[in-house]
Amino acid sequence: MFNILTFGEILYDIYDNISVIGGAPFNYSLQLSRLIENDDKLKFITALGNDDYSKKAVDFINNENIDKSLIQILNGYETGKASVFLNENKVPDYIIYENAAWDNIEYKADIENALKENYDIFYFNILSQRNEKSYNTLKNVFKNLNAKYKVCDVTFRKNYYTKEKIKESLEFINILKINDDELALIKELFYPSLQSDNEVLLKAINKDFNIDYIFLTLGASGAAVFYDNEYIFNPSNKVNVIDTVGAGDAFCAALSYAVLKGLDIKNILKFALSVSEETIQLKGGTAIYDIKKVKSKFGL
Repeated sequence: MFNILTFGEILYDIYDNISVIGGAPFNYSLQLSRLIENDDKLKFITALGNDDYSKKAVDFINNENIDKSLIQILNGYETGKASVFLNENKVPDYIIYENAAWDNIEYKADIENALKENYDIFYFNILSQRNEKSYNTLKNVFKNLNAKYKVCDVTFRKNYYTKEKIKESLEFINILKINDDELALIKELFYPSLQSDNEVLLKAINKDFNIDYIFLTLGASGAAVFYDNEYIFNPSNKVNVIDTVGAGDAFCAALSYAVLKGLDIKNILKFALSVSEETIQLKGGTAIYDIKKVKSKFGL
């Protein structure tokens, strides 16, 4: 039985007055919860406001394989919201409203008690650390956590990051998921003198931060991984792209599941790509694809 803990933002993406539940850690948690078995456990640490969006979120989560015991309902803060705009390539841009409930996750006794358990995977991102309250809670989790795999899906948004927070996160983890734009920013901050070569940069990150698995998504081109001193690239298949929102989260959830299930590194990469390609053919980051079909291709 797998035991999984996730941390970070839950928010509503607002498209032209239509609201869709999301946030990278929520999308990741949801996609991973659908891949694991019913007797596996996934707890999600986040915070919601005491409002209508919160009620909608709880109703949604009640129908999923997610333990909501660590979801805080905070008076005085609103449930997170982000206005989403798709550019001509159907790639999303965001306005993420500040000082939301998820910015103010409190380190309370229930989190402390949850950290007495051993976990197979712990997941977090950089965006969830933008506010000091949630950042300090996450640092307490870092100090007290016992997890086999510690996953960071970078999720840079706007200016909601610092070099120090990135460094702390990279030093903590053993699985990193990053996209090509985020890699360019890490190069600018940490490796300005290195050439803009994916393999060179992933090798440098691996050497400096001792991260076992580094997964790089490359948009329509495909994805790559640096593992055991080897750089492996896998091209994507041509599919009908409807919506890329949540594709990276689905990729990260799928690679996490494949690592847990003990697939070899090439099949971990292929499985993650297959899942993300299924999701981009559907509308929204929480859409349900044919999970059994994809898993069966990999003997899962």
